[in-house]
Amino acid sequence: MSMSKMKNESFDLHEDVIVKILCRLPVKSLIRFTCVSKRWRSIIISDPQFGKSHLQLASQQGSLCQKVLICIYPTDKTVEGRIPNRFEDNMPWLPSRFQSLEGYSSVNNLTFPSEEKSQRVMASCNGLVLLGESYKSYFKNLSIWNPSTGFFRKIPTPSFGVEMTKSTEEKKNCSFLYHGFGQVSATDDYKLVFIKPALGDFVDVHVFSLRANVWKVIKSPSSLTGWIDGQGTLSKGAIHWVNYPTGGKIEPTMVAFDLAEEEFRQVPLPVFYHNEDGTHVTCVRTQVLLGGCLGVWSADPYGYSTLWVMREYGVPESWVKLIQLGRDDLPDEFTSCTSWEPSFVTEGGTVMIKLLGKERRFITEDGTIYMMKLPGKNELVWIDCHQEENTVCSAHYRLEEVPECTVFDITVYDETLVSVPER
Repeated sequence: MSMSKMKNESFDLHEDVIVKILCRLPVKSLIRFTCVSKRWRSIIISDPQFGKSHLQLASQQGSLCQKVLICIYPTDKTVEGRIPNRFEDNMPWLPSRFQSLEGYSSVNNLTFPSEEKSQRVMASCNGLVLLGESYKSYFKNLSIWNPSTGFFRKIPTPSFGVEMTKSTEEKKNCSFLYHGFGQVSATDDYKLVFIKPALGDFVDVHVFSLRANVWKVIKSPSSLTGWIDGQGTLSKGAIHWVNYPTGGKIEPTMVAFDLAEEEFRQVPLPVFYHNEDGTHVTCVRTQVLLGGCLGVWSADPYGYSTLWVMREYGVPESWVKLIQLGRDDLPDEFTSCTSWEPSFVTEGGTVMIKLLGKERRFITEDGTIYMMKLPGKNELVWIDCHQEENTVCSAHYRLEEVPECTVFDITVYDETLVSVPER
């Protein structure tokens, strides 16, 4: 067949065939293909069913691409010569900046589709990122954002948020709120959860359904008194927090809020080491492996951090010790760091760590020299941890030069086309 005849041939395909082909392509390619036609752009970016089907297929094939969302929180001055905590409300915070890191060095600056200042990343699920502006002990100006497609949706303010803005005294005395975000697969819904301590042995659970676009409040009995992290960890359709009473001699417990049933349940923790005076772990934090298994990091009085993984959810005997790290086991990159924080772990034992501190020399106007420990080194480090082998630093990434008063966070998210438009 001649070239001229080939050019005149029509190769139109039915749209359902085109959709099936597109559904098998990676997100990065599909984003480029949005310029082919308005119809293709509508399918790829704006069709929730296509985004859902693409996610399901990629999950089944194990082809989901994980990226690191770098969230930079700049402010235009320091406070009393120190770098502020990212949750301080009285700071002159500038608009947050977001970057996407793929691999160890490929970075893209992201455009956030809102002018709200100082947006903090609270959680992520299936490529959707939950954000809010930190205010006193809760978050306001809530929104859902897909960094891969630009999908953006504002979330209405919950009732407790409205109440807290009425009185300065209420803001001052408010207890910290615990939160989580995840999917209910059976109903194809996404839910945002805030837990607010109430009087007596009860908590108020505020649940927002993206599908119904409404908040509701559930009063639930609870004896939880010492939760460590405000942000819960999503695994097996539930948000998990560790309850760790102060004192160190009472066993920590883990509680989960089931998003489908909207009720609490207890989840067993591993058996931790106890020393002679009864003190065991000094800190326990939840973690999810890039593979879905629920895990916890525990720190003991001797400076060791251990990652435990629950291979079979809900079965106490299925907890296994995957990684144990002490200060002497860490690579040289950690020598100038006062503390560090594991951000995610792969099934193969690779840990991405955010370095939290270093020392810096300051000289005052009268010539006095002093050292100050700063809470951020602006660097990510990947280390390979394999049993019976020394830990090795496999890669590191230093953030761009930023003002001294800037702090940052990182969150792992899936590259997807998922959207949940308001109905």
